Amino acid sequence: MQQNLIIYFDKLNSVELRIKPKNPGGNIPVDDLNQVRILKSGKPTFVYKDFSKKKMLLSDYIGTKKVILTDTLNNFKWKILKEKKKIGNLNCRKAETAFRGRLYEAWYAEEVPIQNGPWKFCGLPGLIVMIKDTESDFLYELTGIDLKARFENKIIDIPLAYEKDKAVTYKEFRILYNKKIEDYIRLSRVEQATHEGITGKINIHMPEKQEKF
Repeated sequence: MQQNLIIYFDKLNSVELRIKPKNPGGNIPVDDLNQVRILKSGKPTFVYKDFSKKKMLLSDYIGTKKVILTDTLNNFKWKILKEKKKIGNLNCRKAETAFRGRLYEAWYAEEVPIQNGPWKFCGLPGLIVMIKDTESDFLYELTGIDLKARFENKIIDIPLAYEKDKAVTYKEFRILYNKKIEDYIRLSRVEQATHEGITGKINIHMPEKQEKF
């Protein structure tokens, strides 16, 4: 499923938010980066990075419930390769990393000296322009960048909808997530008899997680 994301950043922090472009046709042209609408229904999906403290806070699902969890920015051991190519107007270099059960190939632009990227990715000596896993299940592509954009600095923060929520660690999140899967598996195996004596089976699907462990 394709999603549109926008990242606001300064020297110390960044926040990634899901957005809805004015043109529902798909990618967001550079000229339209200031004409997007952040999805605010319920609790927004976000990834907040604090580069000075080397940590991040982000939202995720446990079943249908959205929770906030904390993780470290020191997750990635990058291998920088010699291969280079041009993506759009940017000269990019290839790098690889393994992260929680998946192998990733990234292309980053040294000419944009920002050690950031989509989702949890960061730590390369340049902005990550494209990254995908080797199983081709997940792909992130930069569709526009404006290094002179003006915005209110207060937007680079955790969304207010989460201000009363207690963050869990990634380890705690995995325990809760796996328990929810076990609950769903048990529920899906239960055959329920209706008042007419008809039996049926409940099948519940949990979407694949990007992190396998």
